[in-house]
Amino acid sequence: MVAEVLSGMVQGVHGEIITVQADVSDGLPVFGLTGHLSSEVKEAKERVRTALKNTGCHLPPRRVSVNLAPADVRKSGTCYDIAIAVGIMTAMGLIPQSAVRGIVFLGELALDGMLSPVTGVLAILRTAQEAGYHTCVVPPANVQEASLLPEMRVLGFANLKEVTAFLRGTAEDEYSERRIVTCVKDVGKTIRAAGCPDGGAGYPDLSEVKGQRMAKRALEIAVAGYHNLFLDGPPGAGKSMLASCTPGIMPGMTREEMIDATMVYSVKGLLREGFSLVENRPFRAPSSSVTMAGMFGGGKNPSPGEVTLAHHGVLFLDEFPEFKRELIEMFRVVLEDHQVRQIRNGKTVTFPADFIFIAAANPCPCGYFPDRRYCHCSPREIFHYQNRLSGPILDRLDLFVRCDKMSYETMTEEKEGETSAMVRERVREVWGMQKERFKSGGSNFNGRMTPKEVKKYCVLDENSRKLMKEVFDRLRLTGRSYNRILKVGRTIADMEGSARIREEHLREALMFRRTAPFGQDPDTP
Repeated sequence: MVAEVLSGMVQGVHGEIITVQADVSDGLPVFGLTGHLSSEVKEAKERVRTALKNTGCHLPPRRVSVNLAPADVRKSGTCYDIAIAVGIMTAMGLIPQSAVRGIVFLGELALDGMLSPVTGVLAILRTAQEAGYHTCVVPPANVQEASLLPEMRVLGFANLKEVTAFLRGTAEDEYSERRIVTCVKDVGKTIRAAGCPDGGAGYPDLSEVKGQRMAKRALEIAVAGYHNLFLDGPPGAGKSMLASCTPGIMPGMTREEMIDATMVYSVKGLLREGFSLVENRPFRAPSSSVTMAGMFGGGKNPSPGEVTLAHHGVLFLDEFPEFKRELIEMFRVVLEDHQVRQIRNGKTVTFPADFIFIAAANPCPCGYFPDRRYCHCSPREIFHYQNRLSGPILDRLDLFVRCDKMSYETMTEEKEGETSAMVRERVREVWGMQKERFKSGGSNFNGRMTPKEVKKYCVLDENSRKLMKEVFDRLRLTGRSYNRILKVGRTIADMEGSARIREEHLREALMFRRTAPFGQDPDTP
């Protein structure tokens, strides 16, 4: 008879249910695997054959056929091992077909029959739960991850012998629920603690940044409305430190955000050594040597890149002009769509990429322009350096601010600035306003408003309309930059508790709009 056992795989950061079909019939003794398989899946037959033998189940001298359906989807990874082994034993009549129905099996088999952890368990089980499957068998190291789904019955087994005993109904009390109760409770407690209002742990405090009042104001606006920020200035002015403070002024992650982030990190394999819930907002700062695949994801079986690892957090690119030109230009799509699409084997894989984007740059190769006391770069060198950032990229950024060189008095002053906790409380209030504004669906933040929502929520009074009419041509604004100015103005108005965007809010938004090459003073009203 043909036995069917459920397993799963990861496509991007989403799961897909795979049906393992096994048949044992008369014929020459052969073990065949089919279903558009990668090399590590093809090697599963040796792992499974040896694991079965070492657990006391010898394959008969007959034809063993295993198919992983659907056959048009390329299978990769090692999570099918346990499902293949269970499927073969079911086809041999050692396990009742009814015992495996509705259970998702995930895990890699060692040669001695022990179960080893696999990546992407959370993504697969979320898809399985949506499909109506609420029981899974996973290795002990994946139990906590699987238990993040509250409606999923998680069974953690150490080896194939325990799995077989449970499915035969001979050791249910010993091997099923008792093993995982503590893990599930611990995970729930961790989620509740991580979702508390405090947040911001483990990041530099904003009070440690000396001076840079305008940059701090721009950073607060960027976080309050989920806007993109560009910092420029000489080396040592505090650009990198300001950026590293950003997660600390963002309110703590919600339960859904923590699960999303944990799912991405699991798929990437960053939780392989030991599962831990992603509690703090991600802060990713890749170097300028990062590859296209490293930044945006890729590979035969596409895996997440830095833009996806920064989902619900911050992506900081220091020395932005030093990145490869084609990599910089790829951000045109990411900063508009907030997701990455990869096409592999005729299928489209989508990675989420919704983050606060912060870029920093020196104004010239040496970093000290326009201070000619220190800058010795030629006008041609300065032009080529600044020209590495195209107009379309700069047009997709919301706030531009220069971090000036600090004086000795500023560095040695005793007075401390506002702490991250103080700023975070103000940001939380503004996020609450936006949550109420967009509760009917669509956007979550001002920086993510659609043109239709901009028209609805960014209504200008008479004085503001006159101001925009005066500066539109003079500042060479585009339709995109016009909408971005209105979005920033809406956030500033929210920070002031104003229901309407007034002229002073619009003027501040225009003040942070770059209208000249970075490193020079912008021509703003």
